[in-house]
This record gives sequence, C-alpha cells and structure tokens, in this order.
Amino acid sequence: MTDPSLADQIRTLHTETTAAIQQRQTLAVEARSALIAALRNRLICRPGCEDALATCGLEPLPQRWTIFAGAQLSYTRSHTDHNEAREQARFGVPDELRLLQPAMAVYPRHVIDVTPDGNDQRYSITVQVTLQTWVTATREADAHQAARAVMEAHLPGLADAGITLTGLTWQAADSPDDVALDNIDTAPQPVADTAQLTELTDDLTAATAARDAAVQALTDLQRAIRARAISALVDDEIGGIYQHTAQRVDRFLVDLGLDPLPRAHHFTVVADLTLPVRAGTAREACDAARAVMRTATTSSPDETRPWTAYGWTIPEHATSDQDRWRIPWRHEYEMWLRGHATSADATAAAEALARADLTQALAGIDHNLITVTTSVEGVGVDLYLDPDSD
Repeated sequence: MTDPSLADQIRTLHTETTAAIQQRQTLAVEARSALIAALRNRLICRPGCEDALATCGLEPLPQRWTIFAGAQLSYTRSHTDHNEAREQARFGVPDELRLLQPAMAVYPRHVIDVTPDGNDQRYSITVQVTLQTWVTATREADAHQAARAVMEAHLPGLADAGITLTGLTWQAADSPDDVALDNIDTAPQPVADTAQLTELTDDLTAATAARDAAVQALTDLQRAIRARAISALVDDEIGGIYQHTAQRVDRFLVDLGLDPLPRAHHFTVVADLTLPVRAGTAREACDAARAVMRTATTSSPDETRPWTAYGWTIPEHATSDQDRWRIPWRHEYEMWLRGHATSADATAAAEALARADLTQALAGIDHNLITVTTSVEGVGVDLYLDPDSD
C-alpha cells in the first residue's frame, strides 16, 4: 500500500511535469508565430528568421514542395480504332485528371495496354504515368504525407468516373521553394493536449526526474529564445536606431512571458585636468600626455570598466612651466550603468567611477583635476548586452 504522503508528493510532481510541458509547448508555438509575424512585417529577414527558428529548436518555415510519384493509370474511352486509342493514350489523359483540385499534373510515360472492352469502339487503356503535385510543409516527410493525403482524397471521385491509379511509387521531392510571406500562417496553432499521467506510481525518484527534465526543457527554450533575440540586437541584425530596435526586441520577449531587457542610465562624464610633462616642445609634450592617458582610454567596455573613454588636447593650449610643460587634457567617458533607482544615484555613481579610473591611471603623477561634469543622456535598454548572461 502506498503511503498517502508519498502519493501526494508524486501527484504534485506529475502536476508540475504536465504544467512545464504545456508551458514549453505554448512558448514554442507563440515564439514561432511571433518570428513569422516579424518576417511578414519586414522587421527581420528570412535567413535571420530561419536561423532563429533553428537555433531555438522550433518548427522551420513552411516551404512549397513538388512531389512526384509513378503509377499505372487505367480508364476506358471511346475511339475510332485501336491506333487512335494508343496514340491518344501516349500524349493525353482524361479531362477529369486535369480538373482536380488541389491540382495534380499527370504525364504519360508509356502505354502498357490498349484492349477493346467488348463494347463498340470502347477501349480499356493502361498507361504508366508520372504524377506531380504541390504541397506546403515544413519537412520533406511531411510533404510526402500531405501529397499522399491529396491523392487518397482524389481516388474515390476518380473511381466514380471509371479512372483508377494503382502501383503508386513516391519519389524524392525536388528542392523546395520559399513560400510567399503573405501565404505563411502566423496564427498560433492549438497546442496538443499533454499526455496526462493518470496512473500514479510509487517511484518518487522517477517522478522527480520527469519533473526536473520537463522544467529544464522549458528553461532551455526560454534561454535559447532570449539569447537569440539579444544576439540579433547586439549584432545589428535588425538595423535601425538602437533604442527603437531594442524596444521591439523587448516587447517580443515580454509578450512571450520572458523578462524585459536590462535597463541602464546613459551618461557622458567629462573630466578637465592638466598634466605636467617634461618635453622639448609643445608637440612632444602633447604626445607624452597621450601616452600617459593611454591607460585611461578604452573602446571596449567590460564588467570592470563599463564605459568607453578617450581624450584629447590642443598643442596651442600647452603652457611652459620652467623645465616642463603643463598640458590641458579633456577626457570623456560614455557610460551605461545598471541597477540605480534614480538618475541622481546613477549620476553620483558615474562621477565616482570616472574619478576612480583617473586616480588609478594617474597614480604618482602630479596632475590637477579641475572639473568633472556628468550629463544624463537618457534611460533605456542597456547598450552593452551579453546574450549568455542577460
């Protein structure tokens, strides 16, 4: 007899497993639908959409497949004589085949048999033919299945007209063609019911493993969708003004129930200072100042230095002070800082970071930091996103 508390645990695990599977199915359908809608609206390109679907393990875009099959076509028709019956069988097929919907092309290959059927001027004709039809599907196997379904739907009507197709041999499909964007259905398809676990087992370990696997599959899909969306934004696959594009990506994620993109305050911090440099000429002094400030210059933000920074001076502004030059230098930081509730807090943090960076870069140098001016450029999606961690 199963312990009631154990049965309750297993029942809870089954409920969590079913919920995770259903959530993953729903997310997959909605993400695919959203990507196809973006493609139809020309917000993303077809290769980008195809890559996103493949990267996230979602159903690919449908394609138009041309499917061929060999078959024996048999029918009875009236002809003036045997020669006419054979000649027309070589080049033509009954009108009923040309009028089929969905359309199917039938091409005679060779005549197998032409036999009088006993009635005046009527002949039973058997011809080897090639059938050709067109279906829309995501994979070749699905295309063949759809083509077979089309054929099976036609057979009863053809039989009523005295026409039979036998010995069907399906061939490999031709390379598929892209489906026109307007013909791609973007409506979310209903999610198939998840198999319900009606027979509870007393194997707690197996039930826990099943729940963990279902939750992990959901988490993996969420991460894959988010990482691919951020990659498209970071790599400028979508194009346009960064914040406008970032808002579209953010809405895509939020509409799927995922977290929004990280926000950050955008600052420009300008530091004016003078540097003492020993040199023969003003030009040489400016070159020496650039060498001193090189450690405070960066074009590649990272976790320890979340900014870009560069500086400049003008030789004409250099002044001579006994045996050395005093070089005025302007150093500009562009920062995106996360995690601050107010602009005031973020402004103070930006200025402190700039001062600390200059202090470290100019340690041991008798410089004079005159002013540090911090300007808030705005608040928006962080410019520096990492697909793996954000």
